Amino acid sequence: MTQKKPPLLSRRDALLTTATAALSPLLPKELHASAASAASGPPEKPLRAAPTGPGHVVRVHMPNMRQGAFPHPQAARIMVEKAVATLSRQSDSRAAWRTFVHPSERVMLKVNCLGTRMVSTMKEVTDAVIDGLQGAGVPPEHITVVDMFASNMMGGRYEQRTAKNRVRVLAHRDAPYESQWVTAGKARVKFSTLFTESDVVINLPVIKDHDLSGVTCCMKNVTFGVVEKPHVNHNVINDALCHIWALEAVRSRVRLNIIDGSTILYDGGPKYNRAALVPHESIYATTDPVAMDAIAHQHIAELRAQNGLRTLAEVKRPPMYIQQAADMGLGIADPDLIALETIELPPFSGAVS
Repeated sequence: MTQKKPPLLSRRDALLTTATAALSPLLPKELHASAASAASGPPEKPLRAAPTGPGHVVRVHMPNMRQGAFPHPQAARIMVEKAVATLSRQSDSRAAWRTFVHPSERVMLKVNCLGTRMVSTMKEVTDAVIDGLQGAGVPPEHITVVDMFASNMMGGRYEQRTAKNRVRVLAHRDAPYESQWVTAGKARVKFSTLFTESDVVINLPVIKDHDLSGVTCCMKNVTFGVVEKPHVNHNVINDALCHIWALEAVRSRVRLNIIDGSTILYDGGPKYNRAALVPHESIYATTDPVAMDAIAHQHIAELRAQNGLRTLAEVKRPPMYIQQAADMGLGIADPDLIALETIELPPFSGAVS
């Protein structure tokens, strides 16, 4: 994969409000039908950007959204709500969340806590998603926050909660794995039953450099984060990222990606590297994990160049999976086809409206 310094996608920011303003957003039943159709396999024809569909990524940017190391809870709530409402094309919060989740469904929130409390999915962002779901009528007992290791979750400020009458916070140790291994291209996986027993997965990754795949954002947080012994696929990581995501078990469940972009780690990932962690003050929302990973790659590549680091290709870990995933019909990777819709909010003042 030839790597060059990519431009930021700002020139595409207004695409949806200009080129696709006349298109109607997907209604909930249409969105669910699309997910069901996708479960049978990747589409045969190249994808095209569409509202609440392939290539549509919303970025909400709010200066001063962090108080010290962590987001201000009210700022995170405002940003998450704005991102979901903009993506869904619904002005009402309840309707926006119900575009993606029905109250009767069991919802798994897949966080990423590998990078300690500094480079984990911030609890304030996850809490904002939980608030939005409950406001849309999803009962607390239908919501489970999940990551692989309990120790990492505690390091990321997530306290384990197992009571079934409230929002649960669980690690893989709290449930068995499926008994059968599943073949996905060159990879083999065994899913956690926390994943397979959920109806909907909301993916809550961060934007990080990765020591094997180059980038970790949407696709890796799920494909290597809901399975037993993910290291067995490290030697085929790019192929595994694509083929695991293409499995029905994954594509039929992951309905929404909300990305904690409060910071970006551009080197030394996936664990914490203080020297390469910078503020980004953003929340992203999308149904296209490939488009979001392409955006994450662009940000990481630009930050590496700005800080005098070699490209990911030069350090022998280019994220080849992004283009492969696009070639398989899993999403859109071409920057010229990604519809990045940026919402600029006033700096957070700490006032509660």
